[in-house]
Amino acid sequence: MLQGQVAFVTGAGRGLGRGAAIMLGKFGAKVALVSRTVSELQETKHMVEAEGATALMLPTDLRDCSSISKALLETEKNLGPITALINNAGVLQMAPFEETDSEMWHNTFAVNLHAAYYTIRYLYPKMVQRGGGSIHNVSSAAGYRGFANESAYCASKFALEGLSRSLALEAQQHNILVVMSSPGIRTKPTSMTMDELRRLPDDETKQWADPLVMGEAFAYFAHARDPRLSGLCYDLYCVSELVRENRGLDLDVEQVRSCARRQS
Repeated sequence: MLQGQVAFVTGAGRGLGRGAAIMLGKFGAKVALVSRTVSELQETKHMVEAEGATALMLPTDLRDCSSISKALLETEKNLGPITALINNAGVLQMAPFEETDSEMWHNTFAVNLHAAYYTIRYLYPKMVQRGGGSIHNVSSAAGYRGFANESAYCASKFALEGLSRSLALEAQQHNILVVMSSPGIRTKPTSMTMDELRRLPDDETKQWADPLVMGEAFAYFAHARDPRLSGLCYDLYCVSELVRENRGLDLDVEQVRSCARRQS
């Protein structure tokens, strides 16, 4: 159902990004895999290719706009025009505010917000020219609630949601869907690598859900274009369950909207 689409997924080496990449590939999209850790990208590439899909591995430092530009250009050169953008990469460095120094602050914003801006700023005019596309920005509960020891992370996610809501209003007239999402169920900490995860005892890791069970939602929003969906933040697990129950991406829009966070 996503044949002919090209998806650009940041943070694709692990977690939600890996789940997104696999399901986008399973439903027929070509997938650009963007992250810093080569070993994790290689694992994801093998998993996407196991679904019979094409995957392009792009080791990228999302704190560097020139590195981002290079990845976007490589994707277009090798896979074609990007039709679905998934800004999933994120860093979470927990610290009390008085210990949150400028380096931590700028690093958090560079990955969680500025990288999303750069990818959107590059692709949005191209999507307008082609007459459509989808932009999916991954937020979290920290995008609308404050948490102690997460001032930089919360600030970056609040800002990402503000960007997304504003852009959604402009993008609807161009057939571009702009959505946000959060897991809906507990997953491993954002910045934990796969190697770190594997070293943890089972009794600790079992408290987290496998992010692969939330991949279908990314495929759905790459497929959907209904403007009634735009500008909302969705529970990934809820939408993925709808896809699994219906065995496909043609879902009732109002059912999907019921998975959205209530606006305050």
